[in-house]
Amino acid sequence: MFFHALTTSVLFAAVILARELGWMKWDAFDELDQQFQSVTGENCRSKRLEDLLMPENVVTQIPLYNKLQTSIFYKNRTNLVHLHNMALNRAFFFGYIHQRLNTSDTFKLLPNVHYLHLSVSADLNANPTVINGSALYFDNDCYYPNWLINYDINKTIPLFAPRAWRWDDTFDMDNHLREPTLDTAFVLDAGSGFNKNYTVKSFRMNPWYNFWLPDNQPIYDSTHKFTWGVHLKFTNSSGVFRQKTFEEYNFFGPNNPGMHDTEEKLPVRFTRPYFDCGRSNKWVVSAVSPITDFMPRYSNWTHLRRPRFIGVAVMDTDFERIDFNPCDAGDGNPGPSYLAGTHRCKKHSGCKHLSGFGFRRGGYRCKCRWGHRYPNDIEHPYWGYNIEQSTLTEYRKGFNCPAVDYMHVLPVISQVSSVSVEFFEEEYNTGVFQSRSLKSVNIIKSPRGFEERTNRNRKKRSLYGRPLFDPSAYERVLRIYRQKTSVTKSNCKKLSPSSLILPGDVGYGVDSQFKYQASTALRLAHFLSAFLQNMEDMDSFGHIKGGGRLHQEHLFGEVLANVMADFKILSSGIFYEPYTFRNPNETVRELFGPYAYRKNGGFYALDSAGLDRHYTLELWYREMKYRWNTNTEFLKTYNIRSMMRSDINGSSSVRHEHFPVTYRAPTIEQGLWMPPVFKCDDRVDTWVMTYVVPFFRGIKISRKVQFSGVVTIDVPLDRLEINPCPQPFYVQNAFKNTARCHTESTTCRRIKGFRFSRTAYGCDCKQGYEYIFKDNKRWIAGALIELEYQKKLRGLFSRYDSLKCRISSDSKISYSSVIVFANLFIVCAFRYL
Repeated sequence: MFFHALTTSVLFAAVILARELGWMKWDAFDELDQQFQSVTGENCRSKRLEDLLMPENVVTQIPLYNKLQTSIFYKNRTNLVHLHNMALNRAFFFGYIHQRLNTSDTFKLLPNVHYLHLSVSADLNANPTVINGSALYFDNDCYYPNWLINYDINKTIPLFAPRAWRWDDTFDMDNHLREPTLDTAFVLDAGSGFNKNYTVKSFRMNPWYNFWLPDNQPIYDSTHKFTWGVHLKFTNSSGVFRQKTFEEYNFFGPNNPGMHDTEEKLPVRFTRPYFDCGRSNKWVVSAVSPITDFMPRYSNWTHLRRPRFIGVAVMDTDFERIDFNPCDAGDGNPGPSYLAGTHRCKKHSGCKHLSGFGFRRGGYRCKCRWGHRYPNDIEHPYWGYNIEQSTLTEYRKGFNCPAVDYMHVLPVISQVSSVSVEFFEEEYNTGVFQSRSLKSVNIIKSPRGFEERTNRNRKKRSLYGRPLFDPSAYERVLRIYRQKTSVTKSNCKKLSPSSLILPGDVGYGVDSQFKYQASTALRLAHFLSAFLQNMEDMDSFGHIKGGGRLHQEHLFGEVLANVMADFKILSSGIFYEPYTFRNPNETVRELFGPYAYRKNGGFYALDSAGLDRHYTLELWYREMKYRWNTNTEFLKTYNIRSMMRSDINGSSSVRHEHFPVTYRAPTIEQGLWMPPVFKCDDRVDTWVMTYVVPFFRGIKISRKVQFSGVVTIDVPLDRLEINPCPQPFYVQNAFKNTARCHTESTTCRRIKGFRFSRTAYGCDCKQGYEYIFKDNKRWIAGALIELEYQKKLRGLFSRYDSLKCRISSDSKISYSSVIVFANLFIVCAFRYL
């Protein structure tokens, strides 16, 4: 009897537990997760090709080249934008260098196999959290190797594809902590060894191949390829250019589509999520861009030649690191989206996506809709990961948004004139109203000393009024804006040097907002460090000719690719330490600094050694040299596990003679962001922020590294998003504490997407407060507050004093409240009886 009762109790508890924890229905995420978990490196070769591909619309809001400058990309998609730009970067470089060195005399100067291996490895090591694979896949008989000994100059090899992916070094012999370091790349030639034909459908996997390859239809040359023009200027000695004017050079490259062109005409396309079977053995998403050459090479019959896609540059990222938007499809989540609608927000709350969750549940928050509020005991908002972990009872009784009663109606008033606000760019109604008055227009004239004493008292109190607003900081912000707008291209040379420099704290946030532009410079610094520390001119490895020297055309192509592939990069340069750069003929240059920039829609590149002022005198160069010239202890060591083809035909892959290849290079944090300056040089001529990162060469005798120069990129100050919200005293932000949110009832947050705007903030109601206006909003816009404050100062009708939240209260007396009051009444009655 006892065991029967015990069994019944256990079954009853199991049913209750299953009901409480198993209330969530099977949805699209569960289907994808089942497919994600079912494929592994051990069974992928036995799976169908359909099982190794996810649906088309799993990854949405993909960056499009023709909409990059008109779209706002939030944190959940900036990694895909960088993946897009890096694929385009490599396509621009190899398209330029293959056509620039397209003669029999310059054939030997083309990037050799070691250049390619180090290049794809640098893509990974400089982007440890974004790029997990980099490859160059050349089509059938489209690659002319200059690194095979005793191989004809005008002869191709069937397949060639240097490919790198991030190696899991957890159990490597030199990893004593047994933790992945993200600093090891595995490189091989995918066109050699077993399963090497990546051009056939049976290859697992190659969804990137059919985007542009094979390119056998000349009819599409005019619509899918674009002629890019660059202007070049070289020098043979310091301070003197070879010619006074720029040399114009045109080359064929990826397409430059119009705003309304279809996906087929874009220069970069993204694959569906696929399982990279036999290599990284992960689910990945790839950005693909075509490499163009003028084929066939080395032919005098020009009429028989045509621009042709000879290969593709492919950048991979892990699928499980890509955020998905589980909210309903709409303006903020344009469909079609396979995972749209998998959130669990209730009807009175709206879904908002969260960044950083990747492919897992809970990456959203539920915010109460307009006309509703959070309960007083809830610290809002409702986080998605808490909802996903809740029981059925918790879900039914919690995560609710009660209605707000007695909401305020906006006043209906007449518009008679307009008011101007200094440095105000938002699209708000700037009308001035003279009818209906609020408390804010009743200005009491008081002595100046009284106002100062009042402001000091409000600063001391931390919970009343607006004490976190700093008037002195606000005035400083206005002076910064005035200085910035007063300097132009036409008058910059007449101003003092101090007028062309802004305080360093103006650039607060540049390291996070322009992180991927800095990674572009870091990638080039990694490549230069790896090449200068490992390559010797006369190296030879059996049938493979190694070594070689960097040519000026290589480095001109690298900086041009940095500028052409990223709209946010205004200029990029490589600046060698004096008497460090060696030409292929063993001559040494005093200075060498290829520098590329964009101007008036065109692209220019020059050797800055030919300028009158030496770059070694610039502050950014001196700062970096003083930091790294004598102390290289904190540089990080990176490893490259390089595999080479065993013979000319690529029968198999063998280890490189130097296995693994190691080099030392800086991390992104060891680079330096310079304060905002106005570059008055007849080239950039705008306010910029410069990122500088060093590169190093190897000293064979002492086996040490030595400072060899710097790589720089310039980004526009106008694209910086400022943060005017309150911050601690130790935060170096020139714009902090300039937001006018009501401190007692609201909290300030920065609104993303506004470029260098001092009103890009919003005021959210705090816990225990509610939004009271009938205007279909949930928060108070900073631009509206600034506008109403200006009206208040001028004695006009203003809503400034009413732009705050109200203490919330229950709209109805609940049964629990009645019981509490009844119990209190009974206790008091018995006490007095």
